[in-house]
Formats: sequence, C-alpha cells, structure tokens
Amino acid sequence: MVTAIFLLLHILFALLVFFLVIAFVAGAPFVPSTNPTARVMIYLARIKPGMNVYDLGSGDGKLLFLAAEKGATAIGLEINPLLVLWTLFKKTLSPHRNHIIVLWRNFWTTDLSCADVVFIYLLPWRMEQLKNKLQKELKPGSLVVSNSFIFPDWNILRQDQKTHVCVFRV
Repeated sequence: MVTAIFLLLHILFALLVFFLVIAFVAGAPFVPSTNPTARVMIYLARIKPGMNVYDLGSGDGKLLFLAAEKGATAIGLEINPLLVLWTLFKKTLSPHRNHIIVLWRNFWTTDLSCADVVFIYLLPWRMEQLKNKLQKELKPGSLVVSNSFIFPDWNILRQDQKTHVCVFRV
C-alpha cells in the first residue's frame, strides 16, 4: 500500500513537472499574480456586467473569480490539466460559478474574437508573437491587461507603476 501511494505521488509530481515545462515553452510557467496585483488588473480593466473576459494561462483561476464577481463571463485558458482541475474544484464552491468557464486549452490555438478584455502574464520573448495574434483576432476597442510585461510599440492606456500592470487598447 505504501509503495502504491509512493508511486502515485511520483507520477503526480512527474506530471506537474511535465506540464510546467510545456507551459514554459508555450508562454510562461505558472507564477500566480499576487492578490494586490490581481485586484489592480481587475480595477484597471474596468469590467462591467456582460463583458467577456479571457485569462490566457489562467493558472489557479484567481482573475476568473474576481472578474466573475464584477458580472463578467470569465473564460480561463490553461494548458496544465492539474490547474484546470483545481480551478474547476474551486468553481463548484463559488457563488459566481455560472459566470466562470475554464478550459484545458493552449491559448495559441484558441480564437479570442469574443473577448472584451484579455489578461496576460507571459514571458517577454513571447509578447511580439502574442501581439500579432491579438491584433488579428480581437475586435477593435478590446483591452489587453498585462502583468509586468509590455508591448513596446503599443500605447499604454492606463497603468499602475507599483504593481507593473499596464492596459492597452487594440
């Protein structure tokens, strides 16, 4: 019995490492936004009821729950199935569960044309590729809220210097 539990823990750890590596290659490893930064991202996005908010690499779903509290439909795209399962579990306990969708998906292959707001926290070397995707897919006027990293040739609409959150308009 102890051997089976030990083996299961090793398999789960190997899966976690595997999906962390995949996430790093695809865009960024799981590094959760701090609570103050997440609240600033929500505040600067000026979310209103009925908006479609996407979180690219939604991790533990922190931004999804905060956006759903504002009345938005919050869609999380996450490549790590363990984080998807964790978010789905937390969703069942949330009073805003009907406004939260979390999908086990690679955001690079997902259509974002329905988004009013897109949250991102990617590595700097992926920002140019993401900029091209966003320009092709997002409707004019959509907002992109970035934690820590900017699009050098886009004008910053709003920002918070303390948390390094910037908002861009497509």
